[in-house]
Amino acid sequence: MSHDSEAAYASGEIADIIQGKAGLFFGTLTSGGTWTLSAGREGSTVWPLADGLIQAKNSKSTVNDVNIAFEYKRPNEGVHGILTAIGQSLAYIEKGYDASVICIPEGYTSHADPGAHVRNIIDTTAPNAPITVYTYDAPNMASTRPFNQKITCVKDIDLSKTVIYRSTSSKKISGQISTIWAHVREGMSHPDAFFRYCQGVKIISSVGEDKSKYVLPKEVVAAVKRADPTADPCMYLSNTSGDSMSDKAWRYIWYNYYFWDMLIPIYSSTAPYVPNDIETKIRIDSNTKQKLFSGRCDSIKSKLVDKLNTVAGYTEDEAWDEYVYRVRSDAHSYREVIDSGLYQIGLLDADGLLTDYGYKYVDACEKAGNDPYKDEPMNILRAVSINIGQFDVFLYTTYKYSQERFFKNFDDFTRIKKLKNGDKVEFVNNDYLVWLDDVLTNQLHMYKKTTQRAGGTRKPFQAEMSYLKKLGFIYKNEAFKRGTGLNIDWPLVEESLKYFQNL
Repeated sequence: MSHDSEAAYASGEIADIIQGKAGLFFGTLTSGGTWTLSAGREGSTVWPLADGLIQAKNSKSTVNDVNIAFEYKRPNEGVHGILTAIGQSLAYIEKGYDASVICIPEGYTSHADPGAHVRNIIDTTAPNAPITVYTYDAPNMASTRPFNQKITCVKDIDLSKTVIYRSTSSKKISGQISTIWAHVREGMSHPDAFFRYCQGVKIISSVGEDKSKYVLPKEVVAAVKRADPTADPCMYLSNTSGDSMSDKAWRYIWYNYYFWDMLIPIYSSTAPYVPNDIETKIRIDSNTKQKLFSGRCDSIKSKLVDKLNTVAGYTEDEAWDEYVYRVRSDAHSYREVIDSGLYQIGLLDADGLLTDYGYKYVDACEKAGNDPYKDEPMNILRAVSINIGQFDVFLYTTYKYSQERFFKNFDDFTRIKKLKNGDKVEFVNNDYLVWLDDVLTNQLHMYKKTTQRAGGTRKPFQAEMSYLKKLGFIYKNEAFKRGTGLNIDWPLVEESLKYFQNL
């Protein structure tokens, strides 16, 4: 298992340990409330980047979140790794974290007690720093919790009594936390969207950006100026604020593939008004293009056209004003999912440039006739998603806990469905996913509960299921099986893990 996957399991285990002693760890910061901890990865790309983020939320809304950087070292990094861990932990506090956790092996061939060594260094040089230290024995990767009873705290803290020294230019981390595995979203995380964004980075890195090519209708420009007289319409509608590589790449894909000239108009005729139903240029599979702003009765174009046809006094200018507000909002949502996802699966680096894997992915797509759904591009996307994107953690953990559960009761999460020709045992997918949600949230602290993430409107693992089906790791036609739970294509998982080694 990779360093990042091990770190994911270890951070979840330490989150559980801290939650179990929350009163001692947080001290007076608790303020009479209770703490809930989640382990994940940092939701930004600002250096220095920790191996993980443990976020603590208090039941009292008046108590601020506590964000704890997590630094994990493996035995093969050698004893010098324990010294870099100390420096990194101090750097995370300077960056804006509230505390740091160091997690190192309990011993090396050349050092019998590295935990005590790290504790002594911190106690001598930074005794009041909010740094806690843990050591671990070799994890049992056959267990549902590989680090359970394998981790020992060798330096604890009362966070309320620690002292943070950082420069005046540093700001407290805002606390944006992503899941341990890569951030994806159904309806957005399409292979073609990933390819076109990466292709945009490749093109702009070579020839630069020419914003004059992004021509907008006069109605759109006028609506933007009514919303913000000082705004650049091109930047306003793409929700970009500058000229970083990620800004330029997002404008490239937004105006060439999403908000392109034929799609932009709200309506295609005016007597009566009819929604303009032109699709995006993004393919959700080899043959189907994605809809945006139209295609459903509750889409923004349909709603605006209905108001134009039925609401007395409602003007075209008012429709355009509502439209540009929605376009700007959706541009932000799509970008947040796509560029963060690309970074987290290793196709982009922290500066928004293509990694070696990113270049290999774009080249494979282009050699396949700009089709990311062909074999070679999909092999690369699967490989980086399962390895760098850490979906192996999600699939493996789901499998191990499901195996344990169904061994005890093969027919768990089933119900009898009455049919004319006899009774049928039916697997209740949602009940199973609710249980899995609880395991990953409350037992493993690897996931923020769905009700917290979206006001209770989203089903558990809705985004992950969509993405993993698209990659083929979960069988599309039979995603769940009685006595098994999530129906994972393990040969494809193994093939992707091996493919990555030669990528």
